[in-house]
Amino acid sequence: MTIFAEKLATLADTVRLVADGPIEAVAAALREGAGRPAIAIGSGGSAIMAEYFASCRSSLGLGLTLVQTPLEFVLAPESCNGFSIWLFSAGADNPDVEGALKAAVASDAANVRLVTVNEWGSTAVAAANNSRAELIVVPVAERKDGFLATHSLVGMVACVLAASDLVANPSEGSRSAHSLAESVGRAVADLRSTVPSFRQGDTLCLLCDPQCRTFARLIETSLWETGIAPVQVADFRNFAHGRHVWAARHPHSMFVLAVTTALTRDLWENIKRALPSTIRISELDLGYAGRFRTALSVIEGLIVVHFLGVATEIDPAKPGRGDFAEAIYGDRGLADVVGRLSPAVQHKLEAIRRHDDQSCLPCPPDAICADRLADLEKARLGGIVLDYDGTVVATETRLELPASSLVDELIRLADGGIAIAFATGRGGSAGDALRQSLPVRLHSSITMGYYNGGHIRSLDVDIDDDPPFADSSLARVADWIECRALLKPKCLLKRGNVQISVKHHDVVELHRFKHELAMCPDIANGKIRVLTSHHSFDLLPHGTSKTAVLQEIRRTMSDGLQVLSIGDSGEPGGNDVELLANRPSISVDGVCGDVQGSWSLFGRASSGPAALLRILRALCIENGRGRMDFDKLAASHG
Repeated sequence: MTIFAEKLATLADTVRLVADGPIEAVAAALREGAGRPAIAIGSGGSAIMAEYFASCRSSLGLGLTLVQTPLEFVLAPESCNGFSIWLFSAGADNPDVEGALKAAVASDAANVRLVTVNEWGSTAVAAANNSRAELIVVPVAERKDGFLATHSLVGMVACVLAASDLVANPSEGSRSAHSLAESVGRAVADLRSTVPSFRQGDTLCLLCDPQCRTFARLIETSLWETGIAPVQVADFRNFAHGRHVWAARHPHSMFVLAVTTALTRDLWENIKRALPSTIRISELDLGYAGRFRTALSVIEGLIVVHFLGVATEIDPAKPGRGDFAEAIYGDRGLADVVGRLSPAVQHKLEAIRRHDDQSCLPCPPDAICADRLADLEKARLGGIVLDYDGTVVATETRLELPASSLVDELIRLADGGIAIAFATGRGGSAGDALRQSLPVRLHSSITMGYYNGGHIRSLDVDIDDDPPFADSSLARVADWIECRALLKPKCLLKRGNVQISVKHHDVVELHRFKHELAMCPDIANGKIRVLTSHHSFDLLPHGTSKTAVLQEIRRTMSDGLQVLSIGDSGEPGGNDVELLANRPSISVDGVCGDVQGSWSLFGRASSGPAALLRILRALCIENGRGRMDFDKLAASHG
């Protein structure tokens, strides 16, 4: 008897143990996640478990479940905000599940759970000690699986089956686990081959109903991991779209294992009739592929693997791995990647993918981030330039005064000798708000760049009494817009001498507005350009830029001192792009798709005035110069 056969012989013992396992805890977690998307994460044998978990959630109507490997999860571009994260790992002691857990608890997922059979695995211990994670330990009759997952896989499958049945019918208790134990006992007591005609050297083509993904994943994983045979998996109709050429070219060395349900028997029969008669075939039908039948198919799949191993004289529990195996399996590359994916790096990667800037050099973003942070830490600051809407005040409350906590920090910096300037897309209303918020004694020393830098004055000057000169090109653009009915009824265009601002919600249709605006003669010839904030389009003369405010404040400073620029609209077309292109700079929201362009410090974890407050509080004053204290910055988290 092979070691693998010995493992199969005691599987029913594990299922019986599960009947007294954490079924209630898993059921409660399933109920809690109802209506919420989930991600099931696993690699190797645990990937099979992840597939089974997804099928159970689907059968209960609990919501979408994505099945991912640890690497897929870590590198996925999408946010997992609101998701339930389920990690499956037999030993919970490999670098990949370690990295996946670190990424999961650092994400904005609703909750994180690790299911394992080894409570002493390093990742299990980490999960148990992390307030963001829940550890679920499933009992098994035999702790060691052998090379392929056996007891660990069947134990976790039985636990999720029983928990799912408890969700579907609270009176069931652990009945399904007992029923599964009886079925498993019968199956392993009378081992019969379902693949008698398979021969060594065959390519196994697994054709299946998509509802049988758990079985398919088990066969594919097991055959590749043991080297028993090359295997190709396809659903019936995907096989029909070209993959049948293999059957034409290699009919004598192709073995088909067809796995059907009640809905796909006819699909398979049509294919079967058309295949060459020399192709050897075995069949398995899973009925409606319900939770219980799919759980039982896991045992049937392990039995198939056993007999494929017999045919090839390979013990699936001890197939003979290469000398290089440990170097590959134990590599900490993924855990290291997680360590490099700070919120700021993830934020930049999101922007790189979104904007797809072809001029962006393929530099490692974490290295660029580290370089910028080092420069920021070394910088000796003589001044700061702040955008206003979205930075000093939240976009949705931009007509309110700045928070007193922010004002206190600005006063502290100004009193310490730091030059303060604001570069805003607004006109006089920003000055009015700041004059109400900041003490009069500071007004003459604070620089205001109104209309995106088109009109620069000190804060003590009310620009209603000192307006900018009118730009004739801008007046023509205003006439052009009004002639085309691009604004909603009763929405009047706000004309300015050096800027026209059009609120997003005043526009009939955003895409049409942008498209037609590009055809305006004075915009097409470059005399007037269009910038975007998070609430408006700003139209201004070509030479106008917030960098004029930066230049103005630099003019008053000593050599060797730098100016820190902070804004929120760093994305392409945003009205802070040029300002944030100057280092040192920090975005408190949008960033561009160029690694050398704008960056945030906190990613999506903190933005707007909240992020600005963290930054200002971390600025220490020493002899009239500012320095970013990264210890204070880290301590301000949350």
